[in-house]
Amino acid sequence: MGTPKRGFDTSRDFVTQYTSDETDRIVMRINNGVRSNKYKDVDYDKLKLLAAEKKFSAHKSLLKVKKIEQMSKQTKENNLNKQHKLVWQKEFIRLNSLRKRLQGEIERHRRDHVTETGPCTNMYQEFEDYESHLDQQFGKFKTQTAEPVWELREDLQFWLQENMAELKMGSPDIVQKHMEIKQTINSVKDQQKQVMERLRYEQQSLERELGMGELGEMVHDEQDTNIHIEQGIPEAAFDLECRDFDLKVNVLQEFIHMDESFREKLHDLEDQHSQILSSGKHGGWSEEDHYTFCVIYDQYPHEMANRRKFIIDRLRRHLPKMNRAQLVMHEEWCESNKYFRKRKQVLMVAWQKARDELFYKAKSVFMEADIAAELEEVKIEYLRKQKQVKQALFEKIHQWRCQKMEAMMIQQKMLERQQEEMRMQVKMEAEREKKRRAVEKDKITEFHEEQMQRRKKQEEEDRKRLEELQKSMAEQAKFDLERVHYREEQIQRKIEERKRMAEDKEEEDRQREERLEALRLQVRVVAESDPERLMKNTEAWEAHVNEEVEEDININRPLFDVNSFTSNQVTSDPRMKLEARLREAGLHNSDYARHIMSNVKPLNPPRRDMESTVFKTD
Repeated sequence: MGTPKRGFDTSRDFVTQYTSDETDRIVMRINNGVRSNKYKDVDYDKLKLLAAEKKFSAHKSLLKVKKIEQMSKQTKENNLNKQHKLVWQKEFIRLNSLRKRLQGEIERHRRDHVTETGPCTNMYQEFEDYESHLDQQFGKFKTQTAEPVWELREDLQFWLQENMAELKMGSPDIVQKHMEIKQTINSVKDQQKQVMERLRYEQQSLERELGMGELGEMVHDEQDTNIHIEQGIPEAAFDLECRDFDLKVNVLQEFIHMDESFREKLHDLEDQHSQILSSGKHGGWSEEDHYTFCVIYDQYPHEMANRRKFIIDRLRRHLPKMNRAQLVMHEEWCESNKYFRKRKQVLMVAWQKARDELFYKAKSVFMEADIAAELEEVKIEYLRKQKQVKQALFEKIHQWRCQKMEAMMIQQKMLERQQEEMRMQVKMEAEREKKRRAVEKDKITEFHEEQMQRRKKQEEEDRKRLEELQKSMAEQAKFDLERVHYREEQIQRKIEERKRMAEDKEEEDRQREERLEALRLQVRVVAESDPERLMKNTEAWEAHVNEEVEEDININRPLFDVNSFTSNQVTSDPRMKLEARLREAGLHNSDYARHIMSNVKPLNPPRRDMESTVFKTD
């Protein structure tokens, strides 16, 4: 059972029976109930008030904390957006300059070939005609879609400026017009949405068409550039002339040895990066997502502070379906794939370069061998020396191959050291990020402690303020009751006064009506009945008809001649737009506005008889 705890006597048994006096006390307590001196009445209203006060204070503090958190998140989001905006502006400037340079080169190339006479002249002429056709279609599209929207926007702005006051006051006609305008705007939005969907569909169709067939192979940007190497002994090496067959065989076999060596290195490199190759061309991602990842990753320079943080945030915005772990995994895959492609390209370039150097070296050796053979035919006594020369040449080839292999090993080690330095740099950046987060966590803890102290202080102040308010409200209620009785007496007195005044007014109206009726009887005129007079023409009409000259009547002519300006002409005047902007800014009565308005020219110069002097300075 274990050792008994200190302070308890284990030798005594538990008492399981009560004595009679204890039983009596329990019965008395139960009978007395609330009236016992051991119990006190509970004021539930007061407890509910205190609970509501605590709940309100806690809810108010929670709202403040949420507001602070929201402001902090918004500030952080704004800072991130500013950094992203700066990076994108630099990238936009670079891409814009590159686009202009490429367009200039294309234009120069086309201009140079259009003037020439040749088989491609018609093709370039068709390019120019098609470009003019596209410009016409674009202008037509802009006229039908963009310009009406801008005109509608300007009309709506002008209408809002004119009717904003009545709209705020809730005028029925203006509100009804406002609802109709909203329906029109929603209809325009639906039309624009349909146009954008159709354009997006045409864009996708064109991209699929460009990516298919020979044109797609021509413009498709491959991820890596493979150098095609013809392995084995080149045909040009077989065609080289050499009188010494053994020397030629030994030299040509060096091509085979070199190819085997490079193939082994290439297989070793692919085995080292087999996991990268097994992930596919885009690391298991779609081509569009991989392209987006690469473009965003290359926009941020390596010397930028918190570069990785900005890249991850930007990628999570553009690729919301990818989580942070997937982005980090794909980043590692891209770095490894880039390192593999770079090493492979270096290896292939070295392979091709080594084959070319070996070919030229063999050519020079064969030429030297031919010269030595000619000397051997002329001078037989130099046969031994010729053999030494051949042996020396072969040793040179072997020594050159050894030096080449050593240089390749040194390059490989240098690349491995660079990769290790990159890994160490990534690790150091992760450690710095971890330390920064720890510091931020400490700051947040201190902030929460300060908030707790402020909350306690605020609760004490609120409790005191509540007591003061309750006291003042009780006094105010007593005073308000007295005022209510006084006001009821005043209102009753006014009601009786109004009744008396209404009776006096009715009496006055009755007397006035009697006087008016007497006057009407005095001035009433009795005319003779003449029904035909209603159908006759008046004398003025007959005079007008007799004097009117018959002329051709144009039913399409407006009822009234318009000698003024239309609303479109008035609103299109730059002076009208400038005055509206100055009025919005509250500057239309200033000297600055008068000076600006006097210098603004209209769309068409006014006639000399209509020249205005309103905005001219004294």
